Amino acid sequence: MAVFPVNNALFEAFVEQTGFKTAAERDGFGTVHEGRVQKVLDGSGRLVSLTISPCATVRKVRGACWYQPTGPGSHVYDKKDHPVVQISREDAQAFAAWTGRRLPTEDEWEAAMRTTDGRPCPWGPKWLRDACNVEEMCVGCTTAVDRHAQYANGLGIADGLGNVLEWTVDVETFPGSADTNHPLCVVKGGSWLSGSDVRLFHRFFLAPDARSNVLGFRCVMD
Repeated sequence: MAVFPVNNALFEAFVEQTGFKTAAERDGFGTVHEGRVQKVLDGSGRLVSLTISPCATVRKVRGACWYQPTGPGSHVYDKKDHPVVQISREDAQAFAAWTGRRLPTEDEWEAAMRTTDGRPCPWGPKWLRDACNVEEMCVGCTTAVDRHAQYANGLGIADGLGNVLEWTVDVETFPGSADTNHPLCVVKGGSWLSGSDVRLFHRFFLAPDARSNVLGFRCVMD
């Protein structure tokens, strides 16, 4: 299992060498989440502003894609070490194939993240504040994949909780649902929007063509 999720620098290299166009680029839009709390710091770490909204919001934004995650006017120039987002499962699989790797199954992802201890958090059994990028951190967007590397699990795998949801290859059908012909994909790990109750064993479900600014991936090598 890769130590970190795929970051913007790696995905940019893939695009430059292959000319690949993501689903968001082809379709002309991505999904953009905005959290309830966001703080902005200056270069010395001092608080510049704090924005508090009554609720999180989500909307489709024309032009939102991996290199402008929240739409026109946004960029990743200073976020090369952040996880790439606005990536569909097809996009993730294309990158993985280019590197000679693949996406993990849910069982592989969870086994690698929880290790032989079966821990609910990468660092151990109890929640640690500031150990990962979730809503209580008040960042309101992604952070560098190695920002919380000191809280990696016993195998050295980092950023497994919070920051971005991660694709797996597993799918689920839900009998009795309105559309049983289109299974949903399992994604893991929570995101920067998650609460402090998120754990490694939690499961989330998205359509395979989903893409948003809380969704990324990491690869596994056989």
